[in-house]
Amino acid sequence: MDQVQPLPGAEALETREIKIAGMGCENCVHKLERALRATDGVKDVRVDGNAGRATVTFDRTRTDIPQLHKVIAKSGYRAGAVEV
Repeated sequence: MDQVQPLPGAEALETREIKIAGMGCENCVHKLERALRATDGVKDVRVDGNAGRATVTFDRTRTDIPQLHKVIAKSGYRAGAVEV
């Protein structure tokens, strides 16, 4: 039986949960999702305003957690702890 080969670059993808403070409405969620998606290397974003967190899948060869924190801060929110 043939083994399934990972996609090229798939080993560089990471998914992290980042706590976010300061989101007060659904517009905040959409604003932050747009900003994170526009970041080079971000592959997927899910922001949960009620839980105060963003789940971000990114290519760690193109961006990193400190850069994602900068994007969040520039959008007007506070990034907190990162969970694996």
